[in-house]
Amino acid sequence: MFNSWLESILHEGSTGYRVVEKFLSILQVVVQEPGQVFKPFIPSIIVLCLEQVYPIIAEHPSPDVKAELFELLFRTLHHNWRYFFKSTFLASVQRGIAEEQMENEPQFNAIMQAFGQSFLQPDIHLFKQNLFYLETLNSKQKLYHKKIFRTTMLFQFVNVLLQVLVHKSHDLLQEEIGIAIYNMASVDFDSFFAAFLPEFLTSCDGVNANQKNVLGRNFKMDRDLPSFTQNVHRLVNDLCYYRLCNNSLPPWHPEALGVPACLPGCSLLQGHACCHHHLHYLHLCHRSL
Repeated sequence: MFNSWLESILHEGSTGYRVVEKFLSILQVVVQEPGQVFKPFIPSIIVLCLEQVYPIIAEHPSPDVKAELFELLFRTLHHNWRYFFKSTFLASVQRGIAEEQMENEPQFNAIMQAFGQSFLQPDIHLFKQNLFYLETLNSKQKLYHKKIFRTTMLFQFVNVLLQVLVHKSHDLLQEEIGIAIYNMASVDFDSFFAAFLPEFLTSCDGVNANQKNVLGRNFKMDRDLPSFTQNVHRLVNDLCYYRLCNNSLPPWHPEALGVPACLPGCSLLQGHACCHHHLHYLHLCHRSL
């Protein structure tokens, strides 16, 4: 019944959108209440948002409604953190470590998935808002350090943010995206450099194996914010440059034909013409045309 009501309201255009926005803003007030009066409503509000509201508004061009929905999800997390993570304070004091028991994991995963999907949308304002929300949750609640996020979501988010930089869809947010990537990678730099970065380069299309090796070697293992973000932007720019060059190569070109470099570090884009082997191969290819 609620789905039918929501559908009919949204079909009314801007007037319907304002009604839904007002409804979501009221729920924002509810989830922020510090007392216990409204706490029993939290599970139902999350279900309403993720299973009924989100699937419908995702199909409508309603940026303001989406912004209100994600603000509601953010405030639900921020003001009801213990609904998902229950700290055992005594154990943390006795053992010197912070132990948190994860609860309502499916709902937490669904909220994070919704945030991740929002980064794939062209709406730059929603992207900026939701990136700010994730960064706020990390600074206030150490979101990126939580085991569930660190082990199952961290590098998925890093991958999405890197892809956004590569596709240059949100260039106005380069600085914010670079800082967010750093904050996520800094949770586990060793895994980022040893596992994620090689896998990311392996998955990149439009560049050959030698170019991927060069990109990997040129990414320095710096762990301070300015150097790391500089390396990220250099990686993105070099990757885009390689793709541009490769797309402009004639079909008989050795690199276009997948001919490997004869010497380590030798790349056609870095002076392959001096290599006699490839000059000979280029000559054979040209004769065969």
